[in-house]
Amino acid sequence: MEILERIYRNIRGHISSMPATVPKAVDFVNKSVNKVKIPPFTRDNVLYYYIPLQGLASYTTLSVSVMNPHLMVRLFPRRDVTDVLFLSAGCGAGLWLWARPHMAAAVPARRFSWAFLGGCLWPLGSIFLWAILRSSVGQRPVIGTILGITTGAMLTNIALDYFHYVELMFCGEVHLPEEVYSPNSDDEKYDIDI
Repeated sequence: MEILERIYRNIRGHISSMPATVPKAVDFVNKSVNKVKIPPFTRDNVLYYYIPLQGLASYTTLSVSVMNPHLMVRLFPRRDVTDVLFLSAGCGAGLWLWARPHMAAAVPARRFSWAFLGGCLWPLGSIFLWAILRSSVGQRPVIGTILGITTGAMLTNIALDYFHYVELMFCGEVHLPEEVYSPNSDDEKYDIDI
């Protein structure tokens, strides 16, 4: 009981220390939002920041849909939303790839085809991985959901790391070592012609 009283006093103290007037409350909210650094709503930010961010949310929801379909049926009883989630995740990934600096110099047709390929393969490959994991987990929906979200986050982090490395290398900031690994390096060493 003493713990609940301390929590109550703590919450009451925070509420009483909040600004009393509406303008002060608005200023308080504006200062809090300014700390988050949300990009302004421009055409480029909507296309290449907010839609990919929404695609990432769809990608995470897609992992739950594949790993725990009974939960999605309970949330959306009248409609299967897997296709919508796949398209949304693919669109977000494709727009994110389109805006990458290392693709900026490419001809728009090639750039579109690469972004389209990446936008399709990323969620589709993840769906196949999640289907395999779901069959190995069996009838444990909580473990499946956690595993799906975790593997989705891991794949996203690996992709972000890879594209960050490619962009650093493309900009000339990462220099390859003098002796680059080659799968045929032993053949070259011994001058074997294959």
